[in-house]
Order: sequence, then C-alpha cells, then structure tokens
Amino acid sequence: MHRYAATVDRAVRHGTAETPTAVDTEEMTRLVRMLTLVALGSALVACDRAPVDTPTASPTAPSPSASPGDLAVPPLRLPSVAPDGTCPAAEPQRWSKPGQAQRVLGPGPVHPIADYFSGGALPLRPSDRQADGSYTVKVRWLAADYTGPVLVRAGRIDAPGAASAQFSYLGEPRHDGHHAVLTRPDTDLPGTTTVDGPGCYAYQVDGTSFSYTIVFRAG
Repeated sequence: MHRYAATVDRAVRHGTAETPTAVDTEEMTRLVRMLTLVALGSALVACDRAPVDTPTASPTAPSPSASPGDLAVPPLRLPSVAPDGTCPAAEPQRWSKPGQAQRVLGPGPVHPIADYFSGGALPLRPSDRQADGSYTVKVRWLAADYTGPVLVRAGRIDAPGAASAQFSYLGEPRHDGHHAVLTRPDTDLPGTTTVDGPGCYAYQVDGTSFSYTIVFRAG
C-alpha cells in the first residue's frame, strides 16, 4: 500500500502520472485485497464487541392471597334441658324478607330457617335415616348484615348423643363443627343437620362479634 502511494506521488510531482490502466496492476490488486481484509476484520471485531443482552429476572409471581382471619373459637357451651325434662326450644321469629323465608330461629346474624322445623321440631323421616342410624335433614341458613368467619357446632342436650350441622356449598369441617367465611352481607346457605334420633338438641353459632345457642327439638 505504501509502495503504491509513493509511486503515484512521484508521478504527480514529475508530471508523469499515467492513466489508471498504466498503474502497476499487481499493486492495485494487492491493495484491494488488503482493504477487503481490513474491512472484514473490522466487521468481525464489531460483531465480537456487540453488547450482549443481560437476561433480566422474570417477574416474581404474586404470592397467594392470605386466607381471611380465622375465628377465635370459644368453648362449646350448650344449655341444659329444664329440670322437668322439657326441651327449651327457641321460638321462631318473623323474617323481614318473605321471598327467602317466613321465619328463622335465633338472634342472628346467622339463622337456621324455622320453616324446616315443622310444628317446632325437626321432622325425622325414614328417608333421612343413614346407614349408621343417624338422620340427616335439609336445613337452610340465612345471614343478615354480616361478613366474616362463622362456626356452627351442635350437640344433644337431653341425653348422650351427637349432632352436627354443615353448609352444603361453602366452608369445611373445622373445630368440631362447620367453618365458613361469608363474603357478602346477606348470604343464603343451603345445608343439612344430622342428629342421632328424636330428642333435644342445640346449635352454637360463633362469629367475630357474637356467640349464641339455638335449642331445637327433633322427632
């Protein structure tokens, strides 16, 4: 490359520059090859030095939502029958929304519907009898102006025996009863009640701001 440049320079100074066809062909070819090699080398270096994308950490998946606060469970304290053996069953109360029910039991805000207690007692039909001898009967519940956890337990109070209650589509067995979290102020709760047989029983209903019992007869 330097030799070619020197030759052209001498020709220009002495006024003897020739046309490009007279320039040493071999020098021209060598120069073109050198320029081509230089260009290729520069391109390779540029590729080698191209910035490499640094992998970014994938966004952290959100943690599962925390479950609603559980209930501080009070002990089960069911009432007793009267000294003469009378079952102190709860008196039905009128319900303010006739489209849902006519009457309910208990002070609320979570009530069993009294309409299922024919003549003041939960009717036990042969079709309700289970393989173990107990009876499982449909009893719906209603909640009014309450959201949060609720626990329903039950037991027999006039003799040894057992009872239970559960909601059909909400909650789960917990704390020897049925626990659910109500997310709407007014909730319709299909459910069932299981008793050993005819007798006197009671529910205990616990929430964040209430705890009460509801006595009922079955027969």
